[in-house]
Amino acid sequence: MEMTTGGTGSLSRRAFVGAAAAATAIMAAGCAPESKLAGTGDTEPRNYQVDAEFDENQPGEWKPVPCWLLCGGRCQLKAYVVDGVVTRVKTDDNREDTLEEFQNRACPRGRSQRKHVFAADRIKYPMKRKSWNPGGTEVNGELRGVDEWERISWDEALDITASEMKRIYDAYGPEACFYSGISFCLFPQKVLPLMGGYSNFAGCTSYGHWMLCSGDLGISTEAGEPGVMGANDRLDMLKAETIVLHGLNPAWSSGGSPAFHFWRAKEAGAEFIFIGPEYNVSASMLDARWIPCRPNTDVAFLLAVAYEMLRLDKEKGDIVDWDFIDRCTVGFDKDRLPADARSEENIYDYLMGNIDGVAKTPEWASAICGTPVEDITWYAEKIGKNHAVTTLYAWATGRNTAGESMPQAALTVGCLGGHFGKPGHATNPTEIYYAGNEGNKLVSAGAMRDVAVSEAVAGNPAENGSTVAIPLASLWKDINKGSYTDIGNCDWVNCTTAGMKEPEEKPVNIKMIMSQCSQFLTTMVDVNEGIKAFRSAEFVLSMSQHFTTSSQYADIVLPSTTPWEGPGYDQSFLQLTYNFANRETMYFASWAVAPLFEARSDRDICHDLLDRLGFNGDDVFPYSEEQREFDRINGATFIDEDGVTSRPLVTITQEKLDELGLDGTVQEGVIDYDELVKRGLYHVPRSEGDNRGYIAYADFVADPEANPRPFSTSGKFELYCQTKADGYNRMGIYKEEIKPYACYRVGEGCYQDSFTDFEGGVKGEFPLQLYTPHYLRRAHAGFDSVGWLRQAFENPVYMNPLDAADRGVSDGDWVLVRSKAGGVLRQVSTMETLMPGVVGIPHGSWQEMDPETGYSKSGCENVLCPTSYESGLMNGYNSTLVEIERYEDQDLLADKDRPVVLPAGIEE
Repeated sequence: MEMTTGGTGSLSRRAFVGAAAAATAIMAAGCAPESKLAGTGDTEPRNYQVDAEFDENQPGEWKPVPCWLLCGGRCQLKAYVVDGVVTRVKTDDNREDTLEEFQNRACPRGRSQRKHVFAADRIKYPMKRKSWNPGGTEVNGELRGVDEWERISWDEALDITASEMKRIYDAYGPEACFYSGISFCLFPQKVLPLMGGYSNFAGCTSYGHWMLCSGDLGISTEAGEPGVMGANDRLDMLKAETIVLHGLNPAWSSGGSPAFHFWRAKEAGAEFIFIGPEYNVSASMLDARWIPCRPNTDVAFLLAVAYEMLRLDKEKGDIVDWDFIDRCTVGFDKDRLPADARSEENIYDYLMGNIDGVAKTPEWASAICGTPVEDITWYAEKIGKNHAVTTLYAWATGRNTAGESMPQAALTVGCLGGHFGKPGHATNPTEIYYAGNEGNKLVSAGAMRDVAVSEAVAGNPAENGSTVAIPLASLWKDINKGSYTDIGNCDWVNCTTAGMKEPEEKPVNIKMIMSQCSQFLTTMVDVNEGIKAFRSAEFVLSMSQHFTTSSQYADIVLPSTTPWEGPGYDQSFLQLTYNFANRETMYFASWAVAPLFEARSDRDICHDLLDRLGFNGDDVFPYSEEQREFDRINGATFIDEDGVTSRPLVTITQEKLDELGLDGTVQEGVIDYDELVKRGLYHVPRSEGDNRGYIAYADFVADPEANPRPFSTSGKFELYCQTKADGYNRMGIYKEEIKPYACYRVGEGCYQDSFTDFEGGVKGEFPLQLYTPHYLRRAHAGFDSVGWLRQAFENPVYMNPLDAADRGVSDGDWVLVRSKAGGVLRQVSTMETLMPGVVGIPHGSWQEMDPETGYSKSGCENVLCPTSYESGLMNGYNSTLVEIERYEDQDLLADKDRPVVLPAGIEE
C-alpha cells in the first residue's frame, strides 16, 4: 500500500487512518476478502464522503456532544442539529493534527452514536409486562423475556415502582433489593440508601486480579485503578527502543487516538512485540513480532522469562539490574526477604525448582503456554537492563480463575530489567482512556456541587449504601440457591487485599432487582443463571435508553434520556466518563436535542420517585443540572507550563454570570467561556522536553527511602508479599495455599483443565480455550443494536483453520459453541493468526435466547462463561473451555439481517 507522507517523511493522519481501517476491516472479518463471511469479494473502489466535504449550508448548528460509552479512546464528537434532529456527526477538528496537539478523533463506534441515540429500539414510554401485576402474587416470572408489554403513563409507572419498593422493603428488608449495576450511579447513590440500603456484588469485572493486590505489591494505584499511572506518557514513549503489548489491542479496545500514539512511537524507531493468543490488528498495524501465548498461561510464560534472564545474566552479564533489585525491591531471594516474611520461600528458589522440584525453564513453560522455547529465550535477552523497554499489559491477563500471580509476575520481570522510573522504560498495564498516554491529568473539570443523602435527609439509616456484597464470580448462582459466602471486598481505590475477610456463610433472599446505567445481565458470567435470578424475583425494574437484555427480563421499564438529550442525565456517571479522557484533554460537551419521545432524565426519575417514597426530591437534588454543569467549567483547572502550578482554565466575567443567571466566580483563564463551549474541549499543548511530561515511579526509583510506595508494607516493590498472600488465603476459597511470590497455579478452566490426561495428551469434553476480545462493534455491551456496526463487524467465532478442519466446518458455517454453562450460535471465521486450540468470541452481545433450544442466537459470550467459586471477587472470563460443532440449521439469519429485539405487544 502506498502511503502519503508529510514534509518530515512521517505518515499523515489520513494515510494512517486509511491503513488502519483497511487492516481493521480485514481482521474484523477474520478472514481473506474472498471468504464467505467477509462478503462478495467485490474490490471496486468506494467513494465515501468525509466530514470535510459535508455541505454545511443547510440550516443547522454543530454542537459538541459526548461519546459516553467508555470504549477507552475518549474522543470528541460534534453533532449537526437541524430542527431538533442530528443529521450528521463529525469528530475533533478544533486544531491541526500535530504531535504536540493531536486531534481526539472518533472510531466507528463514536461516529455511529447518532444511530444509537435515534435508534429503533429506544424505549419510548414507560411499559409494564402484561402477565405481571404488583403485590407479589401475580408474578409469572417464567414469562420474563418472552412476555408481551403494555404502555402505561409515567404516573402509573412511578406509583407502581414506589409501591413495590415500599412493600418489599417493609416485608423483607433492604437486603432483598439487589442493585444490578455499578454503585456510583444515581439509584444506589441517591435513592436506595434512603430506603435502608441494598444488596450488590463484591469484586470487580474489568480489572481482574490486577485490582485485588496491585497496591500491596507497590504497583501504581494513584488513579484509583490498578497500574494505569505506572507507565509513561506518549512523548516519553518515543524514547523506547522496544514496546511490548502483552495482550493489548488498542485499535479495538481503545479506539481513536491511542493507536495513533503507538504509531508515532513506531515512526520514532521503536520495535514492537506482541504477546497473546492472536496476532491482532494492533500488532499487524505496528508490524510487531508475535510471541504466541495461550489464554490464562501468561504467568507461566513470565516465570520462564525470569528464569532465562537469570540464566543469561549468569552466562553473559548485563541482563539483570541487580542495583534496582537491591534498592527498589524486597523478597527476590532468602537474603532479601521483607521484615514481615513468615517463610523463607522466595521467587528465586521457586524459579530454580528448589521449592517444588520443577525449574521454570522455557521447556517447562512451552508445554503450558505454547510459546516456542527460542521465543522465550530471545525475549528474555531483548528486555535486559541495557535496553529501553516499555512493557504494557492488558487487564485481561488477570481475568481468569488462577490469575492472582499475574500482577506480581509482571512486576518481577520488570524489576529484573530495571524498567521503571527512566525515560523509555516502563512496566505496567495501560488500558482504555490511559492507553499510550499515562500520567497525571493536565486539565481537569471542576467539581459539581452536590449534597450527600445523609445531609439531605435526617436519620438516613444506610449512609454506606450497600449492605450485602455477594462474591462476583458466584453472584447469580448464590442468589438462586439463597446463600452466599461473605469473603469481604477488594479495596477499589487503593487496590489492596485489606477488605478481604475469613469466609462466613450468610443467607440471601432477593425479591427485587433494579437495573440502571448498566448492561449487568449481559456482562456478568453465567448469563443463563442470571436470567434464572431475574425470573425468580417478585419485581424487576429497568431504567434504560434501549431495550437491552436487562429490560427484556424486567416488569416495569422506564425510558431514560441519553447525554445528548438535555440536562439531567445521570451526572454522577457522566462526570466520571468526562474525566475518563486522556491526560491532555478535558471535554465540556453540550446536549444536542430535547428528550426524545417520553424519555426522562435519570435525575428527574429519581426525584419524582423519592417524592412518592416519602422523601423530598428537592432536598436530595437541590441544585439545577445547568448550575452543576456550569460548575465543571467554572472550577476547571490546568497545569501551567512549569508542570506544577494549577491555574483556572476559563475566563468568566461578571457579565457572563449575569447573562447565564448562574452562580460562579469571576476569573481569568486561558480560554474564554464562549469559545470553550463552542469547542467542547480543551487540549493542553505539549512539546518534547516540556515540563508536563510524566515518567512513572521516577521519584521512587531515584530515592526509594524518601518516596516509598504508599500501600506496600515495605514501601518497595514486593516480589515476596506477605500481605498479598494473607489477603487471598484469608478468604478461604482456594484449593491450595496462595504463595507470597508469583507462581503458576492450575485453576478451573486453565489449559491443563482441557485435558483428561495432560501428560498423555488426551483432550477432554471441552478441548478449546475461549477468549473474549473487545471489538469495534461495541464498547463493552454498548452499541450492540446499531445497524451500521452490525453490518461492518459481523461478530463471528474465530477459529484456527486446523481446528475448523478437524470439526468439518468452513468459513461462514453456523456452529454451536457450547460449554458446561450453555451454548451460543455463531458463524465461523477462520484465522491463521490465531493459535490452534484457541477460539474467540467478541465481548458484549445482548442475549437473545432461542426459546426452543435455549441457545444464544445473538452470540452472547458470557452464556458460555461458567460460575467459578474459586474466582471469588472477580470473573474468570478467559478461563472458559468450549467445544464447537457444525449446527444442523445453516439458514440462520446473520446479525446484520436479524431485527433488533423490540417489546412484543407494543404498537409503534
